[in-house]
Amino acid sequence: MTFVNLSSRSIPRLLPTAGQPLRAAALALAALALGAQETPRPNRVAWFEGFPEPLPEGVTEVALEVTSQFLRPDMERSADGRTFARLDGDAWQLTTDLAHPLGASRLNLRVRLEERSGGVTDQAIWNWHRLFGMDQGGRQYVPKNRLAYHLERDGVVIGDLSRPNLRLMDVDLAWVRPFGTPDAGGRVGASVQLPTGKQSDFSGDGGTDGLVGAALWRRYGRWRVFGQAERVFLGLPSDSPLRLVMDKTSFSRAWASLGWRGEGHGPVSGLGIEVALAYAGSPYRTGIGRIDRAGWQQHWTFRHTRLPRWRFGFSEEAGTYTAPDITAFTAYRFGGS
Repeated sequence: MTFVNLSSRSIPRLLPTAGQPLRAAALALAALALGAQETPRPNRVAWFEGFPEPLPEGVTEVALEVTSQFLRPDMERSADGRTFARLDGDAWQLTTDLAHPLGASRLNLRVRLEERSGGVTDQAIWNWHRLFGMDQGGRQYVPKNRLAYHLERDGVVIGDLSRPNLRLMDVDLAWVRPFGTPDAGGRVGASVQLPTGKQSDFSGDGGTDGLVGAALWRRYGRWRVFGQAERVFLGLPSDSPLRLVMDKTSFSRAWASLGWRGEGHGPVSGLGIEVALAYAGSPYRTGIGRIDRAGWQQHWTFRHTRLPRWRFGFSEEAGTYTAPDITAFTAYRFGGS
């Protein structure tokens, strides 16, 4: 997802009658957090979770996400019968970003710990669809609270997970260089993803991957526009089973967003909202459209001036049905990072 960091300008407003030293300290904190502008979050569907994380903000924070994942049972096999894919379950992920200054740049270590199970969201999503008269998308044909992650090609199992587990995902180490100001600026950077997860259960891809990216933002009054683009490079081992279902080892991602900055302390006046549209290419060629084609997602993020360190949001597919049913998250940013 993509988020708006409103604290860089709301902090001084949250300090009524503050003295000059306190105001100067707040402005210094805002300047230090320059790199922390509207970083996105990626597609959390299982086939893509082992790929590099988006270029981070370069601030220390912790985030908790829950994702409901489901692939229609009538789309589990490719037309030629060579690929079989099954995806059904919930994923709870704790993401920790540890940032450290390096001159004018930042180093960021991202560690992800994920618990996967049959979950508890199936009934909630069923009730939501029934409430609004929407199609259940094939859920009526499968058991509730089932965990089934499976991908195979020509009888070769690429990955499989049917029992709940807690896994350390691949770890990302990134370098980020911000420039400009909180009102008009950007960042450039690169990252390396280390193979700490396992390709066989979708907690990694088995290789050392890389990413280069850049972001730009600009403020117009209380409005903020943002964009970020990246190129991902997969360092798959020569004998990786993933090569059976991929026809390339690099792809692109991009995000564009429009945000409204909250001001004041009221429930409505202090609310900030950002809506982002995300594009993610796919390196897969399985013959199953919902894995192979590029995905589009919508991201909604909320902040409030009374909770300047917190962010809340959710994401959902935006027409291509390649993304999870829905992902919800909350994140807390530590001061002075």
